Amino acid sequence: MDKQIQKALSIDADVCQGHGKCVMNCPTLFAIDASTGKAFVKTQPANAQLAQEAEMAMHDCPERAISLTTNESRQDSVSEASRPCIDESMPQDIPRVDFDHNSREFAADPWRVYGELRASCPIAHTDAHDGFWIVSKYADVVEIAKDDATFSSLPTTVIPDTGVYNLIPLQSDPPDLQRYRMPLIRYFTPAALKKYEPEIRQFTSDCIDTFIETGQCELVTQFANPIPSMTALDFIGFDPLEWHDFANPMHLLSYSADGSPEREQALADLVQIDSRIEDAIEARFVNPQADAITELTQYEKDGVRFSSKELHGLVKMLLFGGLDTTMAAASNALLYLSENPTQRQRLIDDPGLLPSAIDEFLRYEAPVHAFSRTVTTDVSIGDQKVRAGERVYLLWASANRDPDEFENPDEVVFDRRPNRHLTFGIGAHRCLGAPLARLELKIMLEEILRRIPDFKIDAAKVKHPETVTVIWGRSTLPTSFTPGSRA
Repeated sequence: MDKQIQKALSIDADVCQGHGKCVMNCPTLFAIDASTGKAFVKTQPANAQLAQEAEMAMHDCPERAISLTTNESRQDSVSEASRPCIDESMPQDIPRVDFDHNSREFAADPWRVYGELRASCPIAHTDAHDGFWIVSKYADVVEIAKDDATFSSLPTTVIPDTGVYNLIPLQSDPPDLQRYRMPLIRYFTPAALKKYEPEIRQFTSDCIDTFIETGQCELVTQFANPIPSMTALDFIGFDPLEWHDFANPMHLLSYSADGSPEREQALADLVQIDSRIEDAIEARFVNPQADAITELTQYEKDGVRFSSKELHGLVKMLLFGGLDTTMAAASNALLYLSENPTQRQRLIDDPGLLPSAIDEFLRYEAPVHAFSRTVTTDVSIGDQKVRAGERVYLLWASANRDPDEFENPDEVVFDRRPNRHLTFGIGAHRCLGAPLARLELKIMLEEILRRIPDFKIDAAKVKHPETVTVIWGRSTLPTSFTPGSRA
């Protein structure tokens, strides 16, 4: 007999809630016990078709009570990236899942995985990357994110550890957190945004001019990547025309899997960026400029100035925060508008919808799916006991799709009110650059919709994420449109 159909079905009676979907999907294999209301297996799958139907029944099982095994390996309908909640009777009796956001299988459809976690294991543990807890429900994520005393952002907030440290204030806790954030606030005030706006619009216009006459472009490398990169470099204190030197290594780091040659190359290239940051800081002490680096070197609070290491971390975080996340958010929004021309026309007809639409894009596909925290003392999260030293992974992107918080969470609703999404985080670590990101996205989408309103992205050639270690966004968007004139 073909080993592929040597499969054995079983149902966990303690988990089965008698919903009957397994019977509806495959009555040949399953039935309901009238006395208990539980499903049971009538017969084992004798051919590939029945085995496939059994897998479909497993997929539709809300409680994931059904198991299907072979004599070689388990063949659940859920991918290796995240199998449903299974209690393996470990000493702590913790709910465990096979969850690896760094895998290609997970990146193929993280939203399905998040939905399964919220429904069956909202607080679960995975053994991937030395083990960590996963938190997927909105209320739980908010509660943890607001508790910096129990859940620390040191030494890193990324799983697996990328080896990139000293990102200040991301990798810091109170009271240092407030001390680091204070001098950065001025770069994201309404007055600062008013200053940046004409520059962002000019960068955007210049980028479109490079391709508008040709009728085709690649919207990531020619548009979504350079605009936020040039904006950030300009106010930080680097030459915006050198954006490739900074953006490319960060882009590669964000989109490459742990242990891959691309990741190793990105880490090597980041050493050069570290050197450039150090050189720029030293130069500002000698020759001050009208930029953020100079202002940070001169900042003083209670007679204390930042150390060289702190200055390096502050500048580095401005770069990381400003270059890659907005690019990813823009790529996601552009792809959605290309695939949904009716929605795109709504924004063309009613530009006043754009601000709320941008927040909805940010909720629907968060460019940063999660950050981690390290537990400082034994604590309970829901009904799970988590020990000091363990890591907790806060799934912003899953929380943004939580039906307990958002009505019709898997739909894009431009005028959604309220829209308390967690894409920029919450609590003391809430992203300082959120106002700038919104402004950049607004200008970028305004200009695209005005100058190339009929743009069409070639869906077959889009390069989607292969890992969700840090950033969720498209890295290639081949596009065609009716040619136009330069500004």
